[in-house]
Amino acid sequence: MIRSLLVNTGSNVLVMIVKLIITFVMTPVFVYNLGKYDYGLWEMIGAIIGYAGMLNLGIQPAISRYAAKYKAEGDQSQLLIVFSSALFFMILTGLLLCLFCILWATWFPNVLAPEGSPSERYAILLTIIGAQLLFAFPGQVAESYLEGFQKYYLKNNITIVNSIIGSTILYIFITPENGLLLLAGINAIGLSVKYVLFFLILFKPAYGAIRANLGNFSFPKLKELISFGVKSLIQGVATRIENMTDSLVIGFVLGPAAVPFYSIPANLVQHLRNLGWTLSHAFMPLFSGMSAMNDQEGIQRVYLMASKYVVGVILPMAAGMLILGAPFLGIWIGPEFEAQGQWIIAFLVIFTLLPLIDPFNSRYLTAINKHGIFARLTPIAAGINLGLSLVLVHQFGILGVAFASTVPAFIFVPIYLKYTCNELGIAVSRYLKESVLPCVVPALLLALSAWCFRQWVGLEGYLDVFVAVLVSGMIWAVAFWLMALNPMEKQYIRARLPILKGTQ
Repeated sequence: MIRSLLVNTGSNVLVMIVKLIITFVMTPVFVYNLGKYDYGLWEMIGAIIGYAGMLNLGIQPAISRYAAKYKAEGDQSQLLIVFSSALFFMILTGLLLCLFCILWATWFPNVLAPEGSPSERYAILLTIIGAQLLFAFPGQVAESYLEGFQKYYLKNNITIVNSIIGSTILYIFITPENGLLLLAGINAIGLSVKYVLFFLILFKPAYGAIRANLGNFSFPKLKELISFGVKSLIQGVATRIENMTDSLVIGFVLGPAAVPFYSIPANLVQHLRNLGWTLSHAFMPLFSGMSAMNDQEGIQRVYLMASKYVVGVILPMAAGMLILGAPFLGIWIGPEFEAQGQWIIAFLVIFTLLPLIDPFNSRYLTAINKHGIFARLTPIAAGINLGLSLVLVHQFGILGVAFASTVPAFIFVPIYLKYTCNELGIAVSRYLKESVLPCVVPALLLALSAWCFRQWVGLEGYLDVFVAVLVSGMIWAVAFWLMALNPMEKQYIRARLPILKGTQ
């Protein structure tokens, strides 16, 4: 179990690292070749596609859960019924969205075009996006089955190769003339190829021999999937409003050219959330299995220990972004981004960090089917965020939108923490004492060392940033080893890292 968990989590982390490197290399290329208007428009379209993704009615987590359940039970018949029922529903959804994009491209492409500019390429852009959605929705079924079968490494290997090839083609061939359409085209082709490969893997007997058959379609089973997924759907819609509406608000009020000044720092900070999501992703089926065996003591032990490790990684990354984020933006994209970036990054780090103080709550509550609290409260949080953004953007511009994101986090994160601890059967004080407090001092030492480096040495180029990260990271690692790990954890790590076997 532990080996499978480590392999899957490590594979997820590797995908995140590859995407982080690609983002680092390609973002300046995209900003230069697309220009601020088209780059901002691309970010807005990405947000809209994110909302369109909610038309799957939240059944992706349900597909993964039922795939894992029926595989464990050896029920091939139910595996095929779930697959066929979900697939035909997702094919229909993809067709409807594709048709919508084609009609938009035919009648109203000028909505996307700058004033006075021709709209032909924006019509092509909408058509490409429609084709992408046609493949994306059915593909999510295959992806969810691979996750339910705990084959993360397979889908991640394909994702890595796909991303590297697509980025290489873009880096070589992108120009200001073809930038937007080439980006959309490569993105759509890469996504479609990836999903086709997922289906081909599932067809193989070694991976379940999972194939769609109209005779296996079951409306009651589809209804059951949707019933389970509705709570995830509501939570997902609200979360997307919190995370993606900011770019739309800025774009509609201040114009698409203003979006990059928010979206680029936001995408940088987004890696914190991505890391938390990645590190916790494989735990949902683990908690589900342990709950089925009534191993509550084991769940508590795993939850507290895993939370400490994830918080121990997230906190220093957040501290590093607070100190080094704005200078890095200036080096990476340009001085104008550094000038506005400091406070934007600060507010977004707070917004992102607070929920990650308890990184496994959603995974655990979903595993035991108690995640309805997110469906009830997350829409309220999203509404507060959106309302404040619409008010503050007129008075304080981009900074007001960033600040608006932090307010709901201070209100609702303590509520989620209390509820989750109640379900776990532990006190909030115990969770904070065992999983959060040991990580605070090492993170503060990292922040202090990074600040000293920034003040006394300066950050003039990538090498300076790298050295600052390396030095402060080493200080954090020593402090975390000494202050956060107990003797049993140190012994476990020593046994698996030869370089530490001789340490006492």
